[in-house]
Amino acid sequence: METINRRSVVLGVLGAAAAGGRASAQSPTKWDMYAMTGVTHPITLRYKEFAEEVKKATNGKLDIIVRPAGELPFRATEVVKVAGDGQVQLAEGYQGFISGAVPLSSMASLPFLVRSGPELEKVWPIIEKYTTPLFANAGVKNLFYHTWPAQNIFGKGKPIRTIEDFKGRKIRSTDGKQAEMLKQLGASSVSLTTAEVPVAMERGVAEGFLTAGFNVIGAKWYEFVQWGWLGDVHIGGPDYTLMNIEAYNKLDADTRAKLDAVAKDFAPRFRAANLGAEAKDLETLKTKYKVDLYVPPKEEIDVLIAKMQPYWEQWSASQGPDGTAMLKEIRATLGK
Repeated sequence: METINRRSVVLGVLGAAAAGGRASAQSPTKWDMYAMTGVTHPITLRYKEFAEEVKKATNGKLDIIVRPAGELPFRATEVVKVAGDGQVQLAEGYQGFISGAVPLSSMASLPFLVRSGPELEKVWPIIEKYTTPLFANAGVKNLFYHTWPAQNIFGKGKPIRTIEDFKGRKIRSTDGKQAEMLKQLGASSVSLTTAEVPVAMERGVAEGFLTAGFNVIGAKWYEFVQWGWLGDVHIGGPDYTLMNIEAYNKLDADTRAKLDAVAKDFAPRFRAANLGAEAKDLETLKTKYKVDLYVPPKEEIDVLIAKMQPYWEQWSASQGPDGTAMLKEIRATLGK
């Protein structure tokens, strides 16, 4: 907590100086941004690229400092509150990890509902419509979203090849909906944040996990991965970039406009870079790291979709009328 206190003191001094005179008015506004990935991970590097573009566009008036995993004392599951309270001004909110705080933000992680980047893009206006007021209630707004590639299952030991192979396996999930899918398939789920996965795999707490090949490469998890089951369980997004509303409103109109413009331009490039890396990274896993990759046949995926549809309806209904309405709109848009 000392880091937070020191930062609060610094921000307080900057605020006092800004009120004191003309010279201080030229001092940059500094924002902290929580990222859930490590220093060298592509996600972190792209957020840093975004921060540089904002700094350049605002002529240095807004300086966003990206804080990689481990630099701040927060978990990825806490970011809605952390950003809403103003402990950071921006925070990466992956849909699975924030599903406890804003459940409808994770609708796209219902297994086998939204399975690709293009499908997510189609349903994004629906997601945005239902989540915007919920985020506002928490004191945040989504500046932009990106997405990880489709989430699949990677692990070590006996490979998963059929639906029967799921029985008895211990697999890391990122939210309750993945956990329910694993339960229905006879597996047990282990809830772990990104930083906790390597140790869990080493100690046998988990023998597999849901993620993308992009992340297996980016997080260097190929060191302990032997196989992959590529059923495209669901797309890895939205991954929201949550912004403290009060901090945003305190920016001058020109800075706000330029921040919005950079975000609007950068977001599709961010998503394209993430999605575009997947095919290359899967090939790297296969050829360089000798990971045994398996794509299940369409017939098996159809069985899994049919198996999960009642759960889509059950989970959505548990979120009230908005949940039911949101699912109905998404299914209509995707023809599912």
